[in-house]
This record gives sequence, C-alpha cells and structure tokens, in this order.
Amino acid sequence: MLAIKPLKIFACAAQAMVLAWGPARAESPERVDNVEYTLAQALADAPGVVDNTVLTLAQALALAEQHSQALRAQDSAMQAARHQAVAASQLPDPMLMLEVSNIPADGPDQFSLGADFMTMRGVGLSQTLTRQNKRLAQADVFSKGADLEQVRKWQALSELRMGAAQAYLDHFYLQAMLELLQQQRTELALQVQAADALYRAGRGAQADWFAAQTELGLMDVRILDAQSQLQNAAAELARWLGDVAPFRSLMAVDIKRTALAGKNLQAELGRQPQVLALQTLAQQLYAEAEVRQQEKTADWTVSVMYAGRGPAFSDMLTLGASRPLFVDEDQRQNQALAAANARAAQAQAERTEMLRKQVLQVQRWQQTWQSNLKRLEDFDRSLIPLTQQRTEAALAAYRGNTGGLGDVLAARRMALDMRMEKLRIEMETARLWAQLEYLIPPEVQP
Repeated sequence: MLAIKPLKIFACAAQAMVLAWGPARAESPERVDNVEYTLAQALADAPGVVDNTVLTLAQALALAEQHSQALRAQDSAMQAARHQAVAASQLPDPMLMLEVSNIPADGPDQFSLGADFMTMRGVGLSQTLTRQNKRLAQADVFSKGADLEQVRKWQALSELRMGAAQAYLDHFYLQAMLELLQQQRTELALQVQAADALYRAGRGAQADWFAAQTELGLMDVRILDAQSQLQNAAAELARWLGDVAPFRSLMAVDIKRTALAGKNLQAELGRQPQVLALQTLAQQLYAEAEVRQQEKTADWTVSVMYAGRGPAFSDMLTLGASRPLFVDEDQRQNQALAAANARAAQAQAERTEMLRKQVLQVQRWQQTWQSNLKRLEDFDRSLIPLTQQRTEAALAAYRGNTGGLGDVLAARRMALDMRMEKLRIEMETARLWAQLEYLIPPEVQP
C-alpha cells in the first residue's frame, strides 16, 4: 500500500500537468465573440456601465471621456474664442469727453472757471468708425481660433482614447499573465508533492524534490513581479477612468482589424488632429494677415463737443474728425503684413512636414502590427503545440523511468515561457492596435 499511494499521487500530478497546457485562458483574444464596438455604442452603454461587473473597452472609453477634464478645458477655450469673435465684430465703444478750456492762468481771475468769458465748459462724444471689412476680419481671426480649439479637442480626445485603450489592454494581458503563472504554480506544487512522495517511498531521488522546490520558488518570484506590474497597470487604468473598483474583469478585444487598414494614408492622415491643428493654425494666421491688410486703410474718428460759456455769451459747438497718418507705410504697415504672411507660410510648411512624418510613423506601426499578428499565428500553429508535445514526452519518459524530473521541469519552463512570450507580444500588438485605431477620431469628418 505504501508503494501504491505515491504512484497514485504522481499519476494525479502528471495528469494535472498535462491538462495545464491546454488553453491558458478560456477567453483568449482570438476566440472571444461579440467584440465589435463603435464609439456610439460606447456612449450608449456608458450610463449603465456601473451596473456591470465586466468592463468592455467601449465602456472604458466612455468612462474616460466622462472623467476627463482636458476635454472640458477645450470646450471652455472654444466658447471663449467664439465670444471674442462676437466682440471683435462690433464697433469700438464711444469715448465720453469732458473739457474745461481757456482757464485764466494769471491775473485777478487766475484759475477762475466763470469770471472770464473765454472759459468754456464742454461735454462731447467721439466714435472711431472701424470699417465693417476690418471688423469682420478681426472676428474671423477668433472664429479660426475657435476652429483651432476644436481641433485641439479632437487631439485631446485621440490621446485620451489611445491612452485609456492602452491602459485597458495592458491590464487585460497582465492579468492573463498572472493567471497563467498562478495556474502553473498550482501544477508545480503538485509536482513537488509527487516528488516528495516518490522520494519517501524510495522510488525517486531527493535531488528531484530539490529541483521541483527550486522551480516553485522561482515561480513565486515571477508571480510577485507579475502582481506588481498588474498593480501599476490598475493604477494607470484608474488614472484614465476614475474608480474601476465595481468591475471584476475586462473583456478581450479583437486586435486584428484597424480603422486605417486598406486606406490611403496620405489622404486619411490629413484629418489627423496634429496635422489638422497646423492647417487650422495656418488659416488663423492668414486671417491675421488679412487684418494687417485692412489696417493699411486708416479708420476715421469723429467727435462732437458742446461747450457752454457765461450767460452773456453764446454756447459753442465743436465738430471734429481725425485719422492716423501713415508716414512710412513701407516700413510699418507693409512690414507687419509681410510678417503675418510669413508666420502663416511657416505653419503651412510645418503642416506638410508633420503629414510626412505621420505617414511614415503610421506605416511603421502598421508593418510592426501586421508582423506581430503573423508571429502570433506561428505561436498558435507550431511553437506552443511543440512545447506542449515536448512536455508530454518528458512526462511519459519520466513515468516510464527513462527520463528525469529535470527534463520535465525544463520542458514545463519552456512551455510556460512560450505562452508568456505570446502574451507579451500580444500586449505589444494590442498597444500598436490602439495607436492605429484611435489616431483619428471619427468626429473628424473628411
């Protein structure tokens, strides 16, 4: 009976070890159905998201938008620019003038305001008649500024969705890694028990028990490291979403398709917020150049003054008009216009350069993303099955006393490393997918 019991323990452990190398995660990203989503669905799901225990990526993005203060800041900036546009389209406020003139400076009536008939007390108004074309040009500058703030909001929205999606995916894959390690630790613990039982029954070497125990200790170290990484990922996710405590798990995401797949990058990336921001800035600077052009035509200021004198003298009415004199237009007004046009041309050139940079960057992301997808297919098609077969062969040899426990542990370690490497590559690929998927917000229309 003493000999049979260790054999039963070992058989159970071996069977559990073989079963362990089935699918490491019941819901791997390649097998999860119903992962398609849209932004509209995300926003529609957001109000009831707190009632769910499983957090989808669409819901996470909706929560991130609700939690963001950057988007609210851009909304305020847009409102400010629009208000300034309305104010800039109006005539300047009239000027109230109060005047006392011809006050005696010496003599018996010195500083008297009523003794001398020449002293006049007047009140008047002046109004600068800014031409309508100039006022509309000034308002257009702020209207273009509001457009620029809208583009910057899209840029903030793109960065928010990209960052929140990457934090979500990092958490998902790090959780999968931790679960895989914990599952393998359970199997290693069974292996340690089996090795100990065989040694006590005189059917195994003590070195096997030490090897298995060492492997278990190394596994504990890896688990601690994975737990630390997962805690950091959870903190990053909370930074984007706020409180994520109500959610127990995350849902897998299909990373095999992106919004930019099969599209003309040169045309599509013209809508990318960083490129669009420089284009809108150039438009605003050209609007400022138009203001400088309008300023080459001076505005008139008209005034009227009513002045009263003593009762023995008639009151006086003064009418006036004034305008600035452009004494050196080539060195002042023309230079200001040239400077405004040069700043607009600078922004336009920077936009062209930014577009080229973005096209190259996205091409690199797409190439790496597609290459990683092929690598993941290789893992599923050959690499992981081969390591599983090696583990099974090592176990069979060990059970038949033709192989050592060290071979089993080495095979198990390689199989585990292979699955961990696949998850690492998948996480890296998912981050690239998020960069491609959320580079251009759908709110930016062609």
